[in-house]
Amino acid sequence: MAVESLVVSFAITLHMLSQLCGRGAGAEVEKLKEEDPCRLVYVGDDGDVYEIGADHDPRRLTWGWADSFTADRLYYVWPAYSPDGSHVACFGVRSGHMPEAGLYAVADDGVRMHEIWRMQEAAPVCESWSPDSDHIALLLQGEDELALEIADIRNPGKTFTLERGAPLFWAWSPKDSYIAVHTGGSGSLYSDARLRVFRIEDDCEEVARLNPGEFRTPTWSPEGDRLAYVDASHDKQELLAFYRVDDGVGEIVCPVEGQTVMMWSPDGRTLALSQALGDSPHLYQGITLVDVATGRTTDLEIGEVASFFWSPCSKRLVTMAFDECSGMQWSVVDVGGDTQRLGKSFYPSRDLVYFCWFFDQFACSHPLISPDGSRLVFAGHMTEPSSERLDGQSQVYVASLEEERPVERVAAGHFACWDARVRESPT
Repeated sequence: MAVESLVVSFAITLHMLSQLCGRGAGAEVEKLKEEDPCRLVYVGDDGDVYEIGADHDPRRLTWGWADSFTADRLYYVWPAYSPDGSHVACFGVRSGHMPEAGLYAVADDGVRMHEIWRMQEAAPVCESWSPDSDHIALLLQGEDELALEIADIRNPGKTFTLERGAPLFWAWSPKDSYIAVHTGGSGSLYSDARLRVFRIEDDCEEVARLNPGEFRTPTWSPEGDRLAYVDASHDKQELLAFYRVDDGVGEIVCPVEGQTVMMWSPDGRTLALSQALGDSPHLYQGITLVDVATGRTTDLEIGEVASFFWSPCSKRLVTMAFDECSGMQWSVVDVGGDTQRLGKSFYPSRDLVYFCWFFDQFACSHPLISPDGSRLVFAGHMTEPSSERLDGQSQVYVASLEEERPVERVAAGHFACWDARVRESPT
């Protein structure tokens, strides 16, 4: 993530927090279906984190510990479930005359809350859990660079810096204690660009260093045995490549051009990728599907998109694009290329805008699609029939990906994501 973009995003976050100070603390919420096997977490209009799902009413997971109208209270951002579902991690930001931030882990019972990290000198950007739910990687913006730190929730207050530089993206392996960190952009342009793979155990060990090309976030196969990235080691041509963890060998797949974003399908058979359009770093032209076994590519002619996400079934993707009239539009695209619009156009919340700028970084840690693949959650303002933006507070909505029915308002809030596990339905 470029330093300039991150500074702007944090300024936006502080602006959002200052706006929240003037809002009421009441969080009017509606239940999800009682038979719902999934649960989600969201940031309410009062700046606290709430959970809803299963057969219970929404419950509050955090407390600002001060009156909602003061600048001394904590406002929470980027909540995310741990892979085992035992905790929700989130940043707490205080925007008084001495700004500070902390990283918190709220236990599944909604009662125990642990402060994992606190700092006044750096601004938090985002975070993600390790697959064993023991560690959290947190990206921090300092005065002149980014830093990726690793926190151990078993030892609150202790973190170590894994990497520094900008831009900086990372991905945890889904199966083992590996993390891949891409820093410094493309090796074709910058001599200090690097893609490093670390083993995070008792001691942090670098196991590989690769030459990255024009891409952002590396992506792991679901089995954790291969890492997909763009390689810049072959003269002037950049190539999609797989790094094999077991033997350290790199497999060349196919040529790519331009700033590339990519995501591995949940079944491990397909890589979806796209390239940025000219000078628009957050706008992409179509989606290319790569068969990881053969290297064969299929182009989905779907026009420009701002972000895309795999459904857990691996048979369709959900995309966000600019609506031709106004706002943004969700669509569902099957792997054959058929596209169906999802609900009306909408204006995303500030948090969702930033999320979609860097969707390849956030998609795994803060999933917008439910683990059973049936619904999409998002925050913002739905449009009127005239395509004008609805006034008022940002709302959290749930849209069905399987049935044609209206988008459902869930709560007043700014950001939401699902627990990645499918939970048993209540009896």
